[in-house]
This record gives sequence, C-alpha cells and structure tokens, in this order.
Amino acid sequence: PTPALDARLYAAGLAAGRAEGAEELRLVLAAGRNGPAELRVRAWHAAALLRDAVGDAAGARRALLAGARILDTYRAALGATELRTLAASYATDLAATGLRLARQTGRARSVLWWAERWKAAALRLPPARPPHEPALAADLAELRRAVAEADSGVPAGRVNALWRQRRALEERIRRRSWHARGSGSASRSPNLLARLGGELADRTLFELIDIGGELHVIVVHRGRFRSRPLGRTDRVVAELEALRFALRRIVLRHGGPASRSAAVQGARHAAEQLDRALFAPVRGWLGDGELVVVPVGLLHATPWALLPTCRGRAVSVAPSATAWLDATARAAGAPPGGRPLLVAGPGLTHADREVRRLADALAPAEVFVGAAAGAEPVLAALDGAPLAHVAAHGGFRSDNPMFSYLRLADGPITVYDLEQVARPPAVVVLSACESGLSTVHPGDELMGLAAALLGVGTATVLGSVLPAQDEATLELMLDLHRRLAGGSGAAAALAAAQAEMDGTLDERSATAAAFVCFGAG
Repeated sequence: PTPALDARLYAAGLAAGRAEGAEELRLVLAAGRNGPAELRVRAWHAAALLRDAVGDAAGARRALLAGARILDTYRAALGATELRTLAASYATDLAATGLRLARQTGRARSVLWWAERWKAAALRLPPARPPHEPALAADLAELRRAVAEADSGVPAGRVNALWRQRRALEERIRRRSWHARGSGSASRSPNLLARLGGELADRTLFELIDIGGELHVIVVHRGRFRSRPLGRTDRVVAELEALRFALRRIVLRHGGPASRSAAVQGARHAAEQLDRALFAPVRGWLGDGELVVVPVGLLHATPWALLPTCRGRAVSVAPSATAWLDATARAAGAPPGGRPLLVAGPGLTHADREVRRLADALAPAEVFVGAAAGAEPVLAALDGAPLAHVAAHGGFRSDNPMFSYLRLADGPITVYDLEQVARPPAVVVLSACESGLSTVHPGDELMGLAAALLGVGTATVLGSVLPAQDEATLELMLDLHRRLAGGSGAAAALAAAQAEMDGTLDERSATAAAFVCFGAG
C-alpha cells in the first residue's frame, strides 16, 4: 500500500495543474485516511497539495502540520534510535512541501521554523534506551569477546567463524533493541524563535537547508533573521568530498612527496572553494562571535576549522537549532565538581601517555588504562562523570552506525552500550579516529557515536570527522584540556588549540582541524 500511494503522489506531481493530477491526490486521500501512520501521513500530504492547488496556502499548512503530528506520535511510541531515525522517511515529501511553501512567503523566520519542524526531530524525544534485559547484555558482551578474539591473531579459519558469529550477534542485538518502548508522547520545543534570540547573545546561528536540491542558509544574529540561496547542494558537497579525500591522503601519508604536495594543494583549494560557497555570500551577517553551525546532509562531515572563515573561531556544530538550545540548557544545568574520567584503549601508541599526562594535569581524576579499561567498569564510571576523555581506536560503521565503536581492553563498546548510560557526562572528548562521523538519514536524522551521546543527554561532544595521527592528537588534547581547565568553553578551547597547530598543512595540522565541537560548545 505505501509504495502504491507514493506512486500516485509522484504521478500527481507529473500531472500538477491538470485534472488527472487532482484525481490522483483524491485517491491517495481516500486510500490513506484510515490506515497506519505511514499511509495517513501521505494522505495529509495529498490534502495539502490539493489545498495548495486551489490557492489555500493556510489550509495546506494546516494539513502538513496534521501529517507531522501523526509522525510525531508514531515516533514517540518507538523506543529504539534506529526505528525513530528511519521513521523520518515517512514524511520526506511532506517536509519538502512545507519548506517550499515557507520559502514562497519570503520570510526567513518561516523557513527556519519549518526546517526545525523536521530537522533531527528524533532528538526532541526522551533518550532511547535499549531494553534492560540479561539476554541483550549477554549478546553485547559476546560481541565484544568475538571481535577481540578475531583481532588477537587467531588462524584464518577461526577468524571467518568469528566474523560469521559477529554478524549473527549484531542482527540479534538490533532486533532486541526494537522492542524498547517509547515515551508515548512527542516533546515540543516551544517558542523556538524567541528562545534563539535570547540564547545566541553575541553568537551567530548559521543553519543550512536543502530545498529541492538548492542550498539555502538562515543566519540569525542579534535578533535578526536573514536568508539567501547558496546554489546547488551537490556542487557544495562535491567540494567537501574533494577536501575530505585530500585530507585523508595527508593524514595517512599516502604516496610520495609529489603526491602529498598535490594533496595539500587540493585540500587548500577545496577549503577555499567551500568557504566561498558557504560563507562569502553572507559574510557581513556573521558578526565576530562564536558560530553555531547547523549543517545539512553530507556537510555534517565537514572539518570546519580548515575553512578560512572558521579558522581560529569558536564553532559549535549541532543537528538542529532546537538540539543546540537543548544542549545549551543541559550544559547550564550540569552540576559542578566531580572527578573527570580518563580512559586509554589498547593499540594506540599515544593513548596511555595521553591519559597519564592528563591525569597529572587534571588530578584528582578517575583513570582507566591497560586491562582495567574494560567495557563494564568504563561504562559504569561514565554514569555521572562531569567530563570523560576516551583515547582509543574508534571506528565508524557506515553499514550500521549503531555499531560504530570505541575499542577498550576487552573489545568494542558501541552506540547500544552508550545508550544505557543513565547520567552521561556533560562533556565527552573522543580522542579517536572518525568518532564525530554520523550517517545522515531523511530529516537530517543522525546515527553515530557523537549523535548517540547528544541523544542520551551529553551537552558537548568533541570528536574527529577524519582519521587522526597519534602524536598530533596527543598535542592537541593536552592543549585543549589546559584551556578547558582554565575556564574556556569547549568550542573556544578547541579553536584556540587548533590555531596553535595551524600553519603548513601537514598531517599534524590536518589532524587538529578534523576535530569538531558538537552540541552546546
């Protein structure tokens, strides 16, 4: 039934303005009116298109909001991050129509309101928690054991058996998580536009929105809301992909001197082009304070510190303006005091040294190194810690980001493990490769380590969107924590530490620039 309604909606779009188009929409409306949530959302979309076709813009907006409320209620009944995230696909076309109508008003406030209605809406719900059951805990522990054994140098035949076991365990864990119950009610973020004006103060919101393949930006500074188009989204994404490709070659030292020199030139050119596309058209609107950046789509993987406009400037990156406001409120309400948690995972040359030097600087601290840095004690210590620093191998699983991981002494901890921490640290520093990456689903719903921590209540997460070079990471982290201990906010501390390592673009400065401050800043 769902693809059938989608086909009729598509046909109606092709026949827009003709009688047969209206007939297709009426069929969708009739077929989906009393069905499950995904059909009723489409029925309200058809109703909105019918009303818009006869010039009833207000009626179209009411229909879109009715469809959005159905999706909110449906998603709130789900208790699993994966299901909440994928549910956003039910309303992709509904959201596109809402943004199109908002854009026609010519008012930046309207476009921002509609964009925020859809962006990262799963984060507006109470945190997703996997079911607390012995079977799930046993599966997670067995997964850690299987991965650790596979990495320990066992014979090839045994490795193949362990990887088959891993795949079976991952599928079982996914299915168990789907049975978690949601809150049953959708949360709201009232008075978003008024709250933004008060909380931003001297900061500037820079929110990107894709409307039909065209990239638009909303800039909010000192209570003023302004917008403008920036060009085709795919052209901007192409520059980002060129930048990330060149930076990976630099950090991983691929090729000889000539190849690395070409990579440096390519990275500089792509960073300048990306900066010109995103910031040059609105440079006069940005002010001089911290930037709060809300990306769109693949731009969530941008190493912002390499862009000339952001170099040396505090930048906080959030899934949505609403998520940034919520994270800022959590940061303001975090209890003072407490001992920081410092964790060193295995297999990194700098991890133990990094954690021990930080322990001297931040004493008293709770320190886990070597065999003591196992999953269960570390997860227990995360609960209630004011700040956590994890220096470990990190891995981003693009095939299933819920299994993105940080490797500890007895195997990896995944998003499923992190979601069980009841009182997450206010600030988490992930000194690990690609720990800031997320997959982006319709509605700019994010899945990954950093997104998971923000989802369970951490206010600020610092992680890298690229591979990291060990010695450069050590240098950056020591400077970062020195500035945090001195009272700087996370975004300002990271920007200042990155500026100290700026200069010739090499693996040292590229590693530093790849770290991003997510959340409150």
